[in-house]
Amino acid sequence: MIKEKNRKWNYDLAIKKIKKDGYFVFENFFSKDNIKEIKNSLLETLNYIKRDNEKDLAKKYFKIKKFNKKLKGNWYDMARYNLTLYKFLHSQDAITLVKKFFKSNVIFSARPAIHVHDSTNDFLLEPHQETAAFSRDGILLWAPMFDTNRNNGGLTIWKNSHKHGFFPHKIEPPEQLLHLNKKQKKDPTGKKVWTKDYTNIDKSIYNQFEKINLSVKAGSAVFMINRMIHAGYPIKSKNKIRLTLTERFNPLQNLPYLKKENAPQTTPYTADLNKINFDRFSI
Repeated sequence: MIKEKNRKWNYDLAIKKIKKDGYFVFENFFSKDNIKEIKNSLLETLNYIKRDNEKDLAKKYFKIKKFNKKLKGNWYDMARYNLTLYKFLHSQDAITLVKKFFKSNVIFSARPAIHVHDSTNDFLLEPHQETAAFSRDGILLWAPMFDTNRNNGGLTIWKNSHKHGFFPHKIEPPEQLLHLNKKQKKDPTGKKVWTKDYTNIDKSIYNQFEKINLSVKAGSAVFMINRMIHAGYPIKSKNKIRLTLTERFNPLQNLPYLKKENAPQTTPYTADLNKINFDRFSI
């Protein structure tokens, strides 16, 4: 666990912003040296698949994708276990923020990961809330390693959606993907349905809120309450990637697995999260 001396935290301000707006953007959360170390670690892992002299992570990503898409996918799967990433995702001050926010001395890591998107936009998620975690409540840490904007893609939020509890989620493809060709596993526009659990919220719900595409600089971090409806917006640039580190911090409170013998370790998408309130704890 690292403790960054250069970060100037105002925990009260961050907590106030998360409660009011649903999220807080910590500018320059990672230093340039931090970003360099993270990128070099991911680059070296790609080099293990096929080594060359490429020093640019985005260019290396496209080279490996062209060389072997399956191994590129395996790299993606393995990245979540990279301890260099863990070191930065689990910094002492980030954990302190979550502890203070939930007034909890015990915090769990629930699904650290990287997310990599290119202009094919194959793996963009539909609007959703952060469910299927250990506890009902949580904070999502979302930190891009490249600038996010209208050309490079980024994070979309639906303003004030976090103030209305959890909405029903579906795990079947949304309406625009229902008429897919089962043999090709594609919808009429050619978009591949890439996961059997296509968790999403009905359009009639999220259309009630204002849609905002955030532009977040490389190394900055978004701390977002898990009730905020969010999704990714697409990349337009052909030679760019959007690579993001994420972590889902869960407090001990409202963790069904430690209260009910038969409860699953992660709460299902179909659970009514609004009814999980074992310790009378709510944000």
